[in-house]
Parts: sequence; C-alpha cells; structure tokens
Amino acid sequence: MSTSRSRRTWPALAASAAVAASLVLSGCASAPSAPADTGASDAPAESPTTSPAESPTADDRHNPKAQQEFFDNVILAIPMVASLDPSSTWTSVELQAWDDAEPAVRETVVGMGLDACTRADEAGDAAALEDPAMTWLAARFLCGTHRDAADEFLSNGANISPTHTMADLFELAVVKEDATATEILDANNVCLGALALAWEVREGFTPDATCWLIRVQSVEETAGDAEYLSLFKNASETENAATDARFSELAKASGATPNPLSELFEGIS
Repeated sequence: MSTSRSRRTWPALAASAAVAASLVLSGCASAPSAPADTGASDAPAESPTTSPAESPTADDRHNPKAQQEFFDNVILAIPMVASLDPSSTWTSVELQAWDDAEPAVRETVVGMGLDACTRADEAGDAAALEDPAMTWLAARFLCGTHRDAADEFLSNGANISPTHTMADLFELAVVKEDATATEILDANNVCLGALALAWEVREGFTPDATCWLIRVQSVEETAGDAEYLSLFKNASETENAATDARFSELAKASGATPNPLSELFEGIS
C-alpha cells in the first residue's frame, strides 16, 4: 500500500472505529459461519524454540518464547481494548511487560491465552468462539491452527476501512524486532500526555485508542516501531521540530484535532 493511499483511509478508520471496534472487541458482533480450514497438519511443533511466526499451524502453547511474546502483546493491547470496552476483564491486568511482571501475573495472562486456545479447540464452529481480541492474540502466538478462524472472527462486522480488517490492524500492532514492549509502553504514556496537553481526540474515541492508531499507522509506513519511539525522545531543536510535525500528522490522520494550545505551540516553533 502506498503511503498516500494509506493516509487517505485512516481518517475514515478513526471516524468509525469507536463503534465497530467496540462491537468486535467486546464480542458483540456475530461470528462468521465457520472457521477457515487451513488444510495443514494439526501436529504440534516439536522444537520449543520455534517462533509462532514461522509456522501458521504451530502449537506453541508451552513454548516459553511464544508465551512471552503473547504476554507482551496482550499488555500492549489492553489500553485499546479497555478503552473501547470498559467492562472487559482485561482491565484488571497491570500494564507491565514480561520482564517487569511478577510470575503470578505472567501465569494469569498466559492462562487467559491457553484458555482461549482450549475454547477454540472445543468450538464446533466460529460462532462458539469468545473474546475476539484474546482469541486472535492466542491464535497468533500460542495455537496457530486457529489463526484463520481468529482472523475472520476478529474482523467480522468491523469493515472500518476499505484497506484494513481488524486482523490487519492487530498484526501491524504486534511488537516488532526494533523495540521492546517496555519501550512501547513508555512511549504510549508520553503519547497520552501529548494528546492531553494539546489535542482533542475524536468524539466517541479515547486517547488510548488514538495512540494505538498513531503507532499502527507509523508501523505500517515504516515497517517497525523505531519511528514511534523516536516521536517522544528529546533531541536537537531541529529534530524535535521534525518529530513534532510527524506526530501532528499522525494524530490528525487518527481523528484528533489540535486544541488552541497546540496551535500556539505551532506558532512558536
């Protein structure tokens, strides 16, 4: 997708995401009629070091690396999911990356994913799946045999962009190799502060979800998280002006509008 095409679609995405995504993420949207058949073997992966990204049919439920990746990506998704569905049980989980979390917290979150995999195992069809976001993350990292069904389930009823499904957006939001979950969590906090200081998010949306969209757009255009992190690092005056302009571009494309203080900052930069 070209950059110009992508940027034209994002304002439309932000305009309708609050309604459509809340239905999908809370499980209110109807599920597709049947899970997709991957046509591949259901045999579990033998090597504990196999990355879930290497095989879409791998069963990595007991792979420590896959469990850590699952945990970190759940943590990063929590603010967005909770902002669109305040009743979500996800809100009880503290926002700490795997390296900082207590063993009991790790066990609880990984257990959520293992339970989602088990429910997917037992589901007669996709209509029996629950919690689209958790199902997708579990299938993405722990039980890849359900990936196709999870993609469909997460995206069903959420045609919020002509070029993106919800599964597309979740895939873009997966932690890339050029950042850690801790770094992204820290950047998210600064992003929230920047929005609170000088921006108004779109009505019906939230700052958390807006920062999530800002990061997703940046990842799509740059193929990594490095740019998103750079937006919130203090550097030279020239570099700060460039990152401020880039943040403004991404924020506006995510449906946010400058408040009077933001316009004042632009006037003195």
